Amino acid sequence: MNLRTAITAAAATLALGGCTTIPDTHPLAGTEWRLVAIDTSGSTTTLTPALQARHTLGFADGGEATAQLDCNRGRSTWSASDPANGAGTITFGSFASTRVFCPEPSFGTELASGLAEAQRYILTLDGRQLVIETPDLRFTFTPAE
Repeated sequence: MNLRTAITAAAATLALGGCTTIPDTHPLAGTEWRLVAIDTSGSTTTLTPALQARHTLGFADGGEATAQLDCNRGRSTWSASDPANGAGTITFGSFASTRVFCPEPSFGTELASGLAEAQRYILTLDGRQLVIETPDLRFTFTPAE
């Protein structure tokens, strides 16, 4: 095996090793949520029911995330630790999304960019609320029905 082949094989192994999948048993796997509020710098924006329906987040089995970003759709990856006392760490990859101009008020861009900086989640014991925290934002979700 020459040096170029060895380097290519090593890079492929590292790339595959970096991929993780979320087991189907994670409490977020297979769930879908509606954004109901965004907290930032001491103020809270509460979304109307119509806006909530246009701002959703889904956690597919295997680590794929889907989002309704107002009038756009997005996809990403997610990984999360199992919750301890209802909280855990969470990360998302960058969201790939359509780029349609949405009428105001719209929180799709804020949601996609904010989730890319997510660090922590809190899932209530009854499963009726999910909070995702970033260094600057706090997104509050309820189950999509």
